[in-house]
Amino acid sequence: MNKKSDGLTLVELIIVLAVIAVIGAILIPNFINVTDKARLKSDTQSARVLQNAIDLYNAEQTAKLNTASGMASVISELDRLGYISEKNAVLQTDGAVWAYSAARGHVVVDISGCTGDNEHIRSKVFSQLNDAERAFVIGNAP
Repeated sequence: MNKKSDGLTLVELIIVLAVIAVIGAILIPNFINVTDKARLKSDTQSARVLQNAIDLYNAEQTAKLNTASGMASVISELDRLGYISEKNAVLQTDGAVWAYSAARGHVVVDISGCTGDNEHIRSKVFSQLNDAERAFVIGNAP
């Protein structure tokens, strides 16, 4: 009489683990790319909201905001007067900073600080944005 084993052999277990590792190796980089794209898209929307707050301030107040003094002081002033909440003006993209582009005439997300592990944001992720979103991003040339 031959007794049949009900468990998995070591070879079968190793094959299953190898298949899972291959699937993980394919999916993880794609997941990172998707999350970085979502963060950058969120930042472009935040730049639009911030620019709208600046425009509203400039329309309502007699003194215009001095964007040349730096975006941190602009955001603080808008928060102090209730146009935005400073805690909501935080960038999601690692290495990105707020900037004001005089050439474009509005607030932009500067991704030139995305280096090293985040280098792909400046090329691969930026290239996936549509034209309207790209208008709110600078510093994309790696």
